[in-house]
Amino acid sequence: SLDEATKHVSIGNLTWIECVVDDIATETPKILEKLKINMDSSTLLSGYLTEYEDVGDTLGLMVPFIFTGENRTQTSPCLIFLKKDLIVTIHDDYGGKITKLYNYSSSLMRKLPQTPENWADRQTMLLFRLLDEVSETNFSALRTIVERAEQIEIDLAGSRQIHRDLSTELSNMKRSLLSFLNAVWATHDTVRNLKYGDPDMLTDDDDILEKFEVVLATLDRQIQMAENVMEIISTGITVIQTESTNQLTKLIVWLTVAATAVLVPNTLATIFGIPNLEFSYVWVVPVLIFSTAIASIITFRWTKQYRILPFGSSKLKRIKRKFKK
Repeated sequence: SLDEATKHVSIGNLTWIECVVDDIATETPKILEKLKINMDSSTLLSGYLTEYEDVGDTLGLMVPFIFTGENRTQTSPCLIFLKKDLIVTIHDDYGGKITKLYNYSSSLMRKLPQTPENWADRQTMLLFRLLDEVSETNFSALRTIVERAEQIEIDLAGSRQIHRDLSTELSNMKRSLLSFLNAVWATHDTVRNLKYGDPDMLTDDDDILEKFEVVLATLDRQIQMAENVMEIISTGITVIQTESTNQLTKLIVWLTVAATAVLVPNTLATIFGIPNLEFSYVWVVPVLIFSTAIASIITFRWTKQYRILPFGSSKLKRIKRKFKK
C-alpha cells in the first residue's frame, strides 16, 4: 500500500514508488499529498500529450503511453515526479510494461550509485531507464500499425478479390499513424528539454546526461519508421484511387461505344425513314449493320488512348524493402 511505501522513504536511499490507478486526475493529488510532494498535478495534465514542470526541489513530467484499440491509436498519461531520493510514477493499466520493469526494481536499484552524495546521479539514471522503457512500450503500437499496413499491402498487390472497404481501413490507419507521430514528437521535445533544462533534481554529469541521447535516438528511429509507413499508406490510397479511376474509365469507354453504335445507325435509319424517299431494304439493312460496326470500332479505338494503366505493385515492394532496412 502507499502508506507502507511511504515509511521506506528516507534521505540517502533512492526510493521508487509505482502507483497504478483507475483515475489519474482524481487520485494523483491524494498520492502527492501523502508523499509530501508540493506540485499541482493539474498543471501537468493540462499539457498536450506531454508536459515538463520544474519547481526547484521537485521535477514533474508527463509522457504518453501509446496503445492501439478500436482501429485507432490512443494515448494515456504517465506522470513522473522526482524529489531528492524519491521517484514516483503514476499511470493507469495501460502502463503494463513499466510495471514489469518495477518487478525487477531490486536488481535495477543495486546497479545504481549507492553513496549518498551521488543521489542526483542515481535518480537521473533511473529516470533515463524509465523513459527508455516508455519509448520501447510505445514502439509496440507502431508494430501493430506496421502489421496492418503489410496486410493491406498484400491485399492490394495480390490477385485475390478484396471484399472489404480498404479505403476506410487506410483512412483509420493514417489517423492512427498521425496520432502516434504527434505523441512521439511531443515525447522527443520533453526528453530534449529534460536534458538541456538543467533541473536541480538531475545530475550535472555530462556522461550520465548523455544517456538521454539513447532515448532521443530511439524516438528518432520511431519517427523515421512511422514516416516510412505513412508513405506505404499514401501509396495504398493511390492504388485504390487508381483502381477506381480505371473502373470508371472502362465504364465510360463502353458507354461511349454503345452510344455511338446506336447513334450512327439510328441517324441513318431516320434519314431512310423520311417519307416519299424510296429505298430498297436489300441495301438499307446492310448499310445499317455496316455503319454500326464501323462506328463501334472507330469509337473503341479512339477511346482506348484515354485508358489509365493500372498502378503496379512495384512501388509498394520498393517501399516495403526500404522499411525493412
